[in-house]
Amino acid sequence: MALPRRKSWVPAVVPVLAALGSAVLAPQPAQAIPAFARKFGVKCYSCHTIPPALNKTGYMFKRLGYRMPPDEMDGSKPAPKITEMDKDIKFSITNSLALIAQGSFTVDKTSGDAISPTSSSSFNLDEAALFAAGAVPESGFSYFTHLELSQGGNSPFLEQAVLGYTAGRANSSFFVKAGQMHVQEGEGTRAAMFYNLFPEPAPLLTNTSPVNFTLDQHPVGVNVGYTWASNYFKQVFAVSAKVTNGLNADGSEILFNSTKNSKDYWFDADYWFGPDGGVTFLTYRGTKDQVQNQGGLDEFTYRPTVRRYGIFGNYLFFDKLDVLGGYLRSNDDWQDEAGGKVTQFISNGYRAELDYYIQRGFAVMARYDRLKQNIGGGPANHTEAWSIGGEKGLTELGNVVLRATYGHERDQDPVSGSVVTDKLFKIDVRLMW
Repeated sequence: MALPRRKSWVPAVVPVLAALGSAVLAPQPAQAIPAFARKFGVKCYSCHTIPPALNKTGYMFKRLGYRMPPDEMDGSKPAPKITEMDKDIKFSITNSLALIAQGSFTVDKTSGDAISPTSSSSFNLDEAALFAAGAVPESGFSYFTHLELSQGGNSPFLEQAVLGYTAGRANSSFFVKAGQMHVQEGEGTRAAMFYNLFPEPAPLLTNTSPVNFTLDQHPVGVNVGYTWASNYFKQVFAVSAKVTNGLNADGSEILFNSTKNSKDYWFDADYWFGPDGGVTFLTYRGTKDQVQNQGGLDEFTYRPTVRRYGIFGNYLFFDKLDVLGGYLRSNDDWQDEAGGKVTQFISNGYRAELDYYIQRGFAVMARYDRLKQNIGGGPANHTEAWSIGGEKGLTELGNVVLRATYGHERDQDPVSGSVVTDKLFKIDVRLMW
């Protein structure tokens, strides 16, 4: 089953120093972290429903290489070129750097078939992260670096370090990015995004398969995409494709040399329409080295193929009620014993969510995820999770958010069939500067 994902401090040093140097020397950067609100003189709600969940404007901001979509794009004249956007905004270091910190109080109760019931409560430093990001003015270049200073007690590690180039106009643009990046984050419409109103992404997106694979990864690779928008950005159609190194046998990202000589592929197509509604189709195909029965006399390795297919959608009714849903299918190769028959791990997962915005910066939400899984045509196992909560921005800018959630998760191991149940109450405060 899945092993803890190991993070390394060493690979972060050189890219982070390079990105920080760029932030200091570049004449004028930009991005959808709090630094961008400072740069453009807007509130965080311009790009987020409540940070960090993106709205259509925030999605376009990212697709345009961290450049603000123009308000005047009515079709009466050509949309501005990428190199002409934001050129009159002066540079300052605070428009390039951002710091995000989150602390929480949790009460956690766990029970299961193979473990004794436990109960704990604690104060936590969930995360402290540094960002350096922006667009180089009068050029198509942009950069984004995300350094986790602390996350769940882990040592500092590099989450992302990406250099991008965007060409074309605000209503029809191409981009190419290269570096260490998330596979599925900020790419789809809101139901497919990792960042949302809850403290954690939807379990459907973060679930780890028996071959130690998850979409919640940030490997090294190349990302290319095209974005088209109608007048006033009422409709947006966008496609993206990534080629990455993929994962090591233990589930960690391949950052440097590896015995693996193949690449993994990810594709996403998005269509935004109406008042912040949208549909996303995504697919992933790759391979990884897998170690079975590690440490035992019957240990062996093989290379399974990993496949994901998903469709997600949301619609915002009356600018108040956001209805989200999604489906993700997994189909991974599986081998029980060395030289034995290769079968499949199959998972069909569904998610549903309701977010109700009482007023700007204040929302209540409910979410439900369910996965049906089996290996080699064996008995079906079920994993399900539901959560409820509320969150509110404490400042007019929207850069301080208070949130309270309660979640109940029942996980059934598709290999052993054992069940673990977790009940978690959490209050957290997120500060974004």
